[in-house]
Amino acid sequence: MKKWISIGLAAVVLLIGTFVVVKKVSPVSWGWWGTYNSSASVALKGHDPVAYFTSGEATLGDSEISFDWGDATWNFSTAENKAMFAQDPVSYAPQFGGFCSFAMSKGFTADISPDAWHIEAGKLYVFADQNVRDDWVSSIGEGSLDALTTNWATR
Repeated sequence: MKKWISIGLAAVVLLIGTFVVVKKVSPVSWGWWGTYNSSASVALKGHDPVAYFTSGEATLGDSEISFDWGDATWNFSTAENKAMFAQDPVSYAPQFGGFCSFAMSKGFTADISPDAWHIEAGKLYVFADQNVRDDWVSSIGEGSLDALTTNWATR
């Protein structure tokens, strides 16, 4: 019986550990995932940050049209978008390191889906999924944006 309990406990620990690594979940203050949320050092899972502003949709970038900034490589769908980003990366890069803004407002980091995004006051925010994006957007008036700033400062 003890053997099965030990095996079950080990399986739970492994499952939780895998979730934490795959979904990049941790308290913000731990700083486990670095300055920018990136996979193999590519930000926004290869999506063009400028396209969110210019075309209003998540657009996969081309690794041949890339720019290195902020400890990550940023891919773009056009040379024009790359030039716009290179001139002013702070205006186009997602806020709070490109981690899920909803999770960040709760004090955690989490990975994102490039299709779940929102522009508020000229700034790009990205989210784990559409549901948490909708929850976060609906609570802007209740301080979700202020909570982001406070929690990001703890890292």
